[in-house]
Amino acid sequence: MKRILLVLCSVLLIAPAQAGQDWELISITRGAAWEVNQARGVLKRNGSVLEGVLSDKTDGKADYQIRIELNGVHADATFRFISENDKGTTLTGTYKKAAKPTKAHCPEQIQLMNSFQYIGLARDACKP
Repeated sequence: MKRILLVLCSVLLIAPAQAGQDWELISITRGAAWEVNQARGVLKRNGSVLEGVLSDKTDGKADYQIRIELNGVHADATFRFISENDKGTTLTGTYKKAAKPTKAHCPEQIQLMNSFQYIGLARDACKP
């Protein structure tokens, strides 16, 4: 009985750590014309890596795949539009969490860039 209880407690403790976090994304791309896209979805954290697929806010399609490696305040990412079936592009940037969070205000932000694209991700870290 103790063994079953121990396994159950272990599963309950691990589950929240593996649960994803809700993020919002904006992507601004320079091509023949400026293109702005917004998405929302869950990114799962595994150690220093955040990754997942976000859904477009306009049509609801899951179209934005991102993998971000965090190293202190530095962030490296691979981003791709699933509908374009490409290999993706790499971006670098910064990671920032509120220095003095309050119960109601504790933002977490990632800003990424390369020569033709800007991606901003944000979430309210107060929410699990």
